[in-house]
Amino acid sequence: MKVEAQAVQIPLSGAQWAAKSEAYASLISEHLSADTVWLDAGCGSRLLEADMEPLEDWLASHCKTIVGMDVSVTSHRNIKSLVQGSLYDLPFGDNSFDLITCRMVVEHLARPRHAFAECARCLRPGGAIVAITPNLLNYAIFGNAVATKVLPEKLRRRIVHASDSRADEDIFPVDYKANTMPRLIQSLNTCGLQVHERFGLRQQRPYWRKHPSLEKILMKLTPIYVLLVCAHKVVAKSVSPVGPMLLPIAKSRHLPQNPPETKRI
Repeated sequence: MKVEAQAVQIPLSGAQWAAKSEAYASLISEHLSADTVWLDAGCGSRLLEADMEPLEDWLASHCKTIVGMDVSVTSHRNIKSLVQGSLYDLPFGDNSFDLITCRMVVEHLARPRHAFAECARCLRPGGAIVAITPNLLNYAIFGNAVATKVLPEKLRRRIVHASDSRADEDIFPVDYKANTMPRLIQSLNTCGLQVHERFGLRQQRPYWRKHPSLEKILMKLTPIYVLLVCAHKVVAKSVSPVGPMLLPIAKSRHLPQNPPETKRI
């Protein structure tokens, strides 16, 4: 459930390079309070992207408890309570959390509905899940999906490195089973998670710098590169869930409107 507005304003820079993380963080902040018990599922080593430390610290300090879970996790910048586990079999009891977040996790799920059903089980009635994930209908994300099917993983990683500074250990296989807005909404709704906010974030710059003219054309044809959604655990009969319609760009009083730079594939 949504909580009352925070007394201290969330520290957003409004910079274009930070827009993706700030849109995600803003949506999370709507569900934080002094009583919030939060699970960051697929937590990695930090809450947001690099150079977002003040915003990460603000988020971590505005909840009661935050737990991080991943298939392999040893340290985290903001989270002390770390648990090893899988989204397909969350190591937590029913109704354990008020908020579950998934940052760049959905694209790696071979069985997203199974994972979302587990999230629904662990959420308290009215609890929220916030997820951000690449849009398969973006030219570069679609290209990565094709590369996953036809190229050896080692070669695919070399292509990813051409546009991404991540280390090899931070590049994982992708499935993109729920990575269009209609699929994502349907997968969540089917699991008892009613989507009530969804946004598409625009790609701001080319992934690869060698052919910028060609990429600018492709960017115009497939401008949305990231999907951002928030869903609540259904308590009882309510209004019909959001239909499978893709929004062109995030527009909300809570979310920064500057288009984000490209960071991941």
